[in-house]
Order: sequence, then structure tokens, then C-alpha cells
Amino acid sequence: MAELTLSKSLFLLTSSLQHHHLPPKPSSIHTTNTVQINTRQSPSLHSFKLQLHGTYNPFYNKTRASITTTSMKTESVKEVVLPPVLDSNSDPPSIFDGTTRLYISLTCPYAQRVWITRNCKGLQEMIKLVPIDLKNRPAWYKEKVYPANKVPSLEHNNEVRGESLDLMKYVDSHFEGPALFPDDSAKVQFAESLMTYTDSFNKAVITSFKGDGGDEYGPPFDYIEAALSKFDDGPFFLGQFSLVDIAYAPFIDRFHPFLLDIKKCDITSGRPNLALWIEEMNNIEGFNETRRDPQELVEIYKKRFSCFFDDGVSLNDDLINGIVQEVIPPVLDSTSDQPPLFDGTTRNRKTMYMYGDMDRDKCRKPKVRRERLYTSLICPYAQRVWITRNYKGLQDKIKLVPLDLSNRPAWYKEKVYPENKVPSLEHNGKIIGESLDLVKYLDSSFEGPSLLPDVRYLILLREFAEELLSYTDILSRDVHVSFKGDADIGAPYDHLETALSKFEDGPFFLGQFSLVDIVYAPFIERYHLLSLDVKKYDITTGRPKLTAWIEELNKIEAYQQTKRDPAELIPILKNRLGVVILYLPSFH
Repeated sequence: MAELTLSKSLFLLTSSLQHHHLPPKPSSIHTTNTVQINTRQSPSLHSFKLQLHGTYNPFYNKTRASITTTSMKTESVKEVVLPPVLDSNSDPPSIFDGTTRLYISLTCPYAQRVWITRNCKGLQEMIKLVPIDLKNRPAWYKEKVYPANKVPSLEHNNEVRGESLDLMKYVDSHFEGPALFPDDSAKVQFAESLMTYTDSFNKAVITSFKGDGGDEYGPPFDYIEAALSKFDDGPFFLGQFSLVDIAYAPFIDRFHPFLLDIKKCDITSGRPNLALWIEEMNNIEGFNETRRDPQELVEIYKKRFSCFFDDGVSLNDDLINGIVQEVIPPVLDSTSDQPPLFDGTTRNRKTMYMYGDMDRDKCRKPKVRRERLYTSLICPYAQRVWITRNYKGLQDKIKLVPLDLSNRPAWYKEKVYPENKVPSLEHNGKIIGESLDLVKYLDSSFEGPSLLPDVRYLILLREFAEELLSYTDILSRDVHVSFKGDADIGAPYDHLETALSKFEDGPFFLGQFSLVDIVYAPFIERYHLLSLDVKKYDITTGRPKLTAWIEELNKIEAYQQTKRDPAELIPILKNRLGVVILYLPSFH
């Protein structure tokens, strides 16, 4: 303990003498196709690291032995050749040919997490990198590899998985190499809490970019400073290097130079543990192989966020997490003019794109739209079609037209849809309605990932899908009745639990995500909230399949884009349930 304390003191003294008030110069500089890893140690700090890693952190010493044994007077250079970046003109690799592939973007911090994990496990030969151009991504990536159309994703054992935190754990547990997650129960619990905090950390820091100065960015880094103080057996979050460090490294690597540039704020000032952590991370070879030039990262962030600052668009969870999120058009009411019906074209408002697409010109470029989806932002029936449209990637083809159902425009009934309900779709010079019909219509009539099983090969599966689709009205009726009296509130959810147990190739109703999940999602979302609020009843208790379904559904980007704030939904649902119980079915 005394040795570690002395080591930390030596580091801080060295840092002070060397004026470490700026982020350290990156030890890896990316060019288009190569990475150069430069290692240079000062004599005092070099000897300190040998002592620290040899005594307290054998894993860390093992993973970067080439660095810790570098001569004090010489500089070693290791070159890593990166594969070419694939764009819309590139042919796909031979998918599911037995090769394990990691699909990434060279500038995406989420993808960088998994890339670092792969490198630190020594899997460079086992897991092939496939860099994707996010600004001009190939169509085959969404159609044949990963329908969510995001990075990272991992092709392994004839399956494709996504979500960076999940993939880090998957690579650590399913491949050979040094373990990156602890066995100690106290460290496991702390690790999970820190992994969970990553999204909150990113949101807090990015939100601070909009501030007018001062220390708005300070609290999240104070939290990191405190977390780095918990264990004394090394400079990392869990003492020794782990997945937790990998989860935070890409983001802190970006926030540090960006805040210096736009705020003139040094996140390490007054935070010695964070300063030490950054110094030590910069000596991890598996991390350095993935890093970009800080100036490149600063420019990317400037373009990504200045686009929104200029137009007054607020930052939200979707932007922070790199999700495709459309700026919703204004809601039309009885005083609003009708859009030109059957005009064939219309201009799009500004749209937010996935991570890496945030340049100013693209944000302001008008798009051509050919169809309209008339919707309500709070109607679950309309939400079904909205989710389907998003999942199939039709945001640029089908324009949203939100209506105020409590003050709907007269022209909607007179000139658009005589039924005067939502949703309705304007397509090919005609109007189509009814949510179940529309989700099938979108799936069969537009390009994008198929959301129903192919009838030629999966007749039984399709029959089960139709059965589940037909059950939705019964579910809604039974749930409504249970809220009004003493009927068994659990029975409808028991039916769903059984249905979710039929197929074992995934957590969804048909195993893989489909229209069935889309049809149920808006209602289960509302019933879950309302049951907890009104009946103090958790529909997931004792229903592990339903629990897993809700958890996985909340990872579907196309669904997340359509969700409303629970605080907004609950009063609306209470009002409808208690006053006009038949109002809900009038939507569909």
C-alpha cells in the first residue's frame, strides 16, 4: 500500500514538473490505412510503471509487455495496417462463411469499445475488422448483416450481435485471452454500476457543451474521480485494467481535447486519479491501436454539435447515444393548413443521423418525400405504423404528419380520410387505413428488412403470427376490463408469456423481431406503466420471457424513436380509462 501511494505521489510530482495540464499527445496516430504506435518513456516514470505493474497488476503487465520493457532512450514504432473502409459502392464480404467479423466505424466511440476489447484479448487474427463508412454505408449491411444498421456488430457462429456493452462482455467471455472482467463479487457489483452509468455520464458531459462557461461539465468527471479512488491495487476503475476502463476510454479520449478546445477547461485539473488513469490508458497498446488524431476528433465533434447549436435543437438521449432521430414536424390542428394532397413530393425538415453523419451540410440538405403517414404522437395504433416505417428505414420516403386528435383539422375528414381516424397512409394517389393492415402493407410494399416470415417456407410460423396479431384486440379489451373492476389483471400477460416461449431462437414472439412485436409494443409499453401506477402491479413479475422481451424491445432503435415520456402518457391513459373507456379503440 505504501509502495502504491509512493508511486502515485511520484506520478503526480512528475506530472507537475512536466506541466501535464494538457491531454497527453496520443501515442497512436491514424492515417487512412495504418496506425503507428509510438512508445516513449521518461526514466523516472518508466521505472515506476515497471514496479507498479510487476507488483500490483500482473495482467496489465502481461497485456502490454512490449511497452513496459521499452528502452528508456529509444522509441519503438509498431505499424498496424487497417482494412479499407467499405461504402455504398463496396461489395459485401462472404457473410456467414465461418469468419468472425467485427463491423465498426473508425471514428465511432461505441465501436471503438469492442475494437479495444478485441485487441486487448489478442484476437486480431481471430476477429477480422470490417470498417463501414457511416456517411455512405452500404445497403447490404442493413439488408444482409445487421438490420439495426448501426455499428458495432459482431458476426460470429452464423449470428450477428449488436450493442457495444453487450459485445464487450460477449467477446471477453466467448474468446480466449486474458479475462477483462473480475471474479471478486465486490468488484463485479461495482463494475456493473459503472457500466450502467456510462450513458448518464455521456449525456451529462454532452449537455454541458451547451453551457455558457463555468464548470457545468465538472460533476460527471468528479464522479469518475471518486470512482477511481475506490480500489487501491492499481490506477484503473477496478484497480486492474478491465472492461470498465474500455467502456469509458473512447469517450473521455474525445471529451478531453474537445472541452479544452471549446471551453478551455482541463478535465484533469484537480483530479489526480483521472490524470493518472488517462496517463496509464495512453500506454495500453490495445487502446492505442484504435485511436484517432485528437484534432480529427475535435473537428468531428464541432461539426456534429454545432449543427444543433446553430438551430437551437436541444440535445437528447437519442443524439447522445448516436441514434437516428428525426426532428418531429409540428402537430397540425383545426387552424392548420392542409398539406398538398397527392402532390407526389414534399420537402423534409432537418433530420438527425447516426453517429458519424453530423456534418452541417447534410443536416441542412432537403430530402424528397413521396408518401405521408398521418399519425398522432400519443396514439398506440398509429405508433405501430410509425415503428414499422422506421424499422424499414423509410424515414426519407414517408413523411410524418402528426395531428391533434383533440382538435383535429376539418380537412382531414373532408379531404383525406373520411373515417377521421389515425393512422392513415397517403400512397400512390390513395389513402389506406387500419393499423394492422398498414403494418403489413408497409412491410410488403416498401423496401427494407422483411418483418414477417416468408410464407413459402414458414407456413406454421406465419399462422402463429396471424394468431397473435388477431389476439391484440382481445388483450386490449381484457386489460381495460381489469382496470375497471376486480378481473384478473394477470391473465392477459400470462397468455403473452406462453406465446413468448414458443420459439427458442430469440427473445421475440417469432424468435426474431417481427411485425408481431411491433403490434404489441405500444400497448405493453402503456399497460406496464399504468399497471404500476394504478394497481401497483408489475406485469413482468414471475414472467421472465415478458421481462426479456421488454428489455430487448427497448434496444430497438426504430421503437425508441417513437416512445413518449411516461410522465406524459400516464395522465392521458388515466383520463381515458376513467372517463371515456371506449375512446382508445376509436383510433385504430
